[in-house]
Amino acid sequence: MILAIIQEEANPRFINFPLVTTIKKLINNIKIYNVLLEMIDQEVPSYVLHKSKSRSLIPKMLGFLVLGALFYAGILLNISLLELRNEEESIIILISMLILFLVISVGVYLAIRRANLPYLFYRDRIMFNGNAILYAGITNTQPHQNLWDKMFKTESINLGNDFSIKHIPQTMQIQNYLQQLVQYGRRMR
Repeated sequence: MILAIIQEEANPRFINFPLVTTIKKLINNIKIYNVLLEMIDQEVPSYVLHKSKSRSLIPKMLGFLVLGALFYAGILLNISLLELRNEEESIIILISMLILFLVISVGVYLAIRRANLPYLFYRDRIMFNGNAILYAGITNTQPHQNLWDKMFKTESINLGNDFSIKHIPQTMQIQNYLQQLVQYGRRMR
């Protein structure tokens, strides 16, 4: 009955009919309620893995400092080669310092934000920053270390498909856990 009224809504005699308007509101409320229920019932990760913040941030900060110093030295060199008045030089140096400060501030903010993002292990996948890899799609669980990892006693694992777990403390021993998840993922296929 209700569906028939809604379908006949195109008929001009039902356009201002209050029952149709009420039904539309009820349907919208039901849709909103279903969306809210889905949000409440979202899947909870079975394991949350945090990165080493010092390993994530210190190399980035050093890189920002070195690049900032090179940028500033380049600006000073270019200004000295131009024949400008002292006022113009001062303005250009000030503007370049402000731009440099802004770029470094944004870089630091993004680095801190990314360093605080955890790896989320769900029933069938690993997620990080909106990217995901299914356990069945993991091709490698061998940890490797570069110079920074050795200094900070961390490791990284390239899982394949351009998905890596980076800056994980060596004390976590995540390799065995990953191998078990890969076997589980392959059995669930």
